[in-house]
Amino acid sequence: MLLPDKHITMAESILGLGAILLGHLDRPQSLDRLHELARADMESGTLPAYHDTDAVMLGVLFLYALGAVELTPSGGVRRCVS
Repeated sequence: MLLPDKHITMAESILGLGAILLGHLDRPQSLDRLHELARADMESGTLPAYHDTDAVMLGVLFLYALGAVELTPSGGVRRCVS
């Protein structure tokens, strides 16, 4: 589930989900809003895999560990500029 392999596609992995979430962070978003955007991507077929709330949280945590996102003072998530 974390990384793609021969049985897990990129869209099903946390790595792929992180890429989708990072694409939605053109401006700061709340975690609820990120989940809504990911759900809309799943329903439209842009993201051809199902990810629940826990997976979205894990995707944000993965991006935070990489230094790709940071928390805002209001509790949202934004893309790091540096």
